[in-house]
Amino acid sequence: MAAAGKGENNDDAYREDVAGRTVTSKCRAPLGRRVNCPATTANDDAGPAPDLLARAFSAAPNGFVLVDRQGRIVAANAEVHRMFGYASDALTGLTLETLLPGALRESHVGLRTGFFEHPEPRSMGAGRVLYALRADGHEFPVEIGLNPLAGPHGPLVLASVVDVSERLDLESAFRGLFNASPYGMLIVDDDGNIALANQVVADVLGHTPAALQERPLHTLLPERYRPGHAALMAGYRKIGEARMMGRGRDLTALHADGTELPVEIGLSLVRWQRRMMTLAVVSDISVRKRLELELRQANENLQEFSYVASHDLRSPLRGIADLVEWIQGDLGEEAPLEVTRNLGRITQRIQRMERLIDDLLSYARAGRAATEHTRIDLDALVRGILEIQPVPAGFSVATDLAVPAFLATRTPLETALRNLLSNAVKHHDLPSGRLSVAACIDDSFCRISVTDDGPGVPAAARERIFKLFQTLTASERGGSGIGLALTKRLVEVHGGRIEVISPVREGRGACFRFWWPRFPRRTSDE
Repeated sequence: MAAAGKGENNDDAYREDVAGRTVTSKCRAPLGRRVNCPATTANDDAGPAPDLLARAFSAAPNGFVLVDRQGRIVAANAEVHRMFGYASDALTGLTLETLLPGALRESHVGLRTGFFEHPEPRSMGAGRVLYALRADGHEFPVEIGLNPLAGPHGPLVLASVVDVSERLDLESAFRGLFNASPYGMLIVDDDGNIALANQVVADVLGHTPAALQERPLHTLLPERYRPGHAALMAGYRKIGEARMMGRGRDLTALHADGTELPVEIGLSLVRWQRRMMTLAVVSDISVRKRLELELRQANENLQEFSYVASHDLRSPLRGIADLVEWIQGDLGEEAPLEVTRNLGRITQRIQRMERLIDDLLSYARAGRAATEHTRIDLDALVRGILEIQPVPAGFSVATDLAVPAFLATRTPLETALRNLLSNAVKHHDLPSGRLSVAACIDDSFCRISVTDDGPGVPAAARERIFKLFQTLTASERGGSGIGLALTKRLVEVHGGRIEVISPVREGRGACFRFWWPRFPRRTSDE
């Protein structure tokens, strides 16, 4: 080798000196081979023997390459040979540029020369991904650390080489998941600066991901939250467990236009860029908050209206009913037929108004889910309904309810079924008809169908019939327009859904089908 001195064994002696120690000519052996000779090193009392250092160099789990000023590989350990796909000792004597992609070789010569002119320990290619070349021509990413050493025949550089293919693959996968997530995400470092932001959180807050990067996190908070934010984040990092931020409080973030929007934030610690950082998952809950407010107000208004109607209307109705009874008593049996008929019509309307008030109260109470679950035998439940509320003569009910018993809230389910059976009879246009009740398992729901052979539901009325005070026809008698609305409300508030299919066959019939959960469900406010 060009850097070796004169003499037959100079190259061997040079390769032995991988640890920067001077080895006497009595202890010349190829690198990594055990040497049996007296310990006659120049600095024998300064540390481990050269043979021990050579074996440690060769057996190190990380790749090490020793290069001279001319760029020739003086020594390479077993891990480097494995990493680059070369046979043992095959790299010795080759130029370092052999291990680089062709496009980088020419420029690397200048970089190598510059390093020897100003040698100092450092990482190579800081901030960039470096690539090396395997014996089979495949390129792979590496990290390289450089350390200058003083050799017996001139300066050397010890390069540590780490294959970072797996790490970069994991990082790429993480970035892909991070950027493709449907939730807004931020990664925040220990200094409170945003290290990474995805597109969703940028859109929510009115920024671009690039504009958020390296920005202090507290700038995304309203001014009133900022003084105590640093202490809260520091306290979280000490605990480090995944949790929701600001539990029990309404959190808001600052949009780019200066407005505030309600958010939910989940925190967890992740390892990113070789250190622990905080991952914040940010969800814009503006729509949910608005819907919750509207639903709460609607329920409160309905309950207030229902109770006012109950107290303020029931009493005068009862008074009118009493007056009608007194008039009938005063007139006795000699009252004119027309008067008697009109008084009877008044009584019917009073009774209908009282039923309407009762229905309103039932509808208002249906706004909250029942929580007492019992095991429901659906066949027994339907038979019980038909015993208490039998269908008129001329009507028949067929059942197909061979489903396993399941846990459900009995009263709301029974009310929904009773309403649908009652409606099927009440809105039938013939004195006789056939009804059927069927059920089957549909994933985590029990799907229940109530089908009739009546006139059916026109397409234009299929959505309207589920709304309050809506009847199928203006001339409909005895209907308050609450039954189907109450049924829909009961089904949905307990986690199900309902639909109507009409016609069923030959232009007639309607099938009301609803899905009821088979397993107890718990809402976050329970």
